[in-house]
Amino acid sequence: MQPAHGAVRDVRLARPKSSEVILSEFTPTQQKILQVLSDGLPHPFSELLACLPDDLSGITALRMMLSRIRGKLRPRGEDIICQHLNHSHQYRHVRLLHSASDGAR
Repeated sequence: MQPAHGAVRDVRLARPKSSEVILSEFTPTQQKILQVLSDGLPHPFSELLACLPDDLSGITALRMMLSRIRGKLRPRGEDIICQHLNHSHQYRHVRLLHSASDGAR
């Protein structure tokens, strides 16, 4: 049984195993962002923004970068989630309980 459209996906708030992320598939900037998120802890948007080079710095550029990273992580059963903690948006790298690669329906 599939979750209803727009339903919240189950996530396991655990640090993904380093072997699960092959950094060569990511650009240098994406690698920097993943390096920050590699501890599995929540990080503020401003910390991720600092990973961008000057020519890409900006809120829109970071949101696009996160979207592209998510596109590469989700088929492997991983994601970057946004949480509202301590009156700010925090980002965390997580493993999904179910993914498309599991063959779960």
